[in-house]
Amino acid sequence: MTGLVTDPQEVARLAEEREDENWAFRDWIKREFDFDDERLMSVVRELADEITTQIDCTQCANCCRETSTEVDDEDIERLAAALEVTVPAFQEAYLEFDEDYGGRWLLPAPCPLLEGNLCRAYEACPTSCREYPHLHNDFRAASISRINNTFLCPIVFNVVEEMKYALRWPRRNRWRR
Repeated sequence: MTGLVTDPQEVARLAEEREDENWAFRDWIKREFDFDDERLMSVVRELADEITTQIDCTQCANCCRETSTEVDDEDIERLAAALEVTVPAFQEAYLEFDEDYGGRWLLPAPCPLLEGNLCRAYEACPTSCREYPHLHNDFRAASISRINNTFLCPIVFNVVEEMKYALRWPRRNRWRR
């Protein structure tokens, strides 16, 4: 594996520079790549696990600054308990209600629980936060959000870049670091 890009500003710059290439790569995975989903996911998981150990998310916290997070009732109860407030008080102080998608509660961006680069309620964080950057979920089915996240997350950016080589994408030599 080559040197990883970890600076969020550099990640965003490079993702923008490679946007067309990344969409072409996504299209290739969706339409031409012949691995079944299980085999593709084993490559994604292996790369994600290796890269994740080399990147300290607390040095970035870009996901917490840039994305809203949907929370369910269980998340809300857990967070309220961790912050030692009632559920209604937590909803009032920290959440937004989004009626556009059938009504759901969101932690807005930037996350109001973020202090510096750390979460005030890390042990009780929402399921979506714990699973971020969602690389252990079906990559092919969620490839649009994965490509979009190359702008935001150093882990996703580096996984996508390394996938181009691991999967032997025909256009892979263009950007080798």
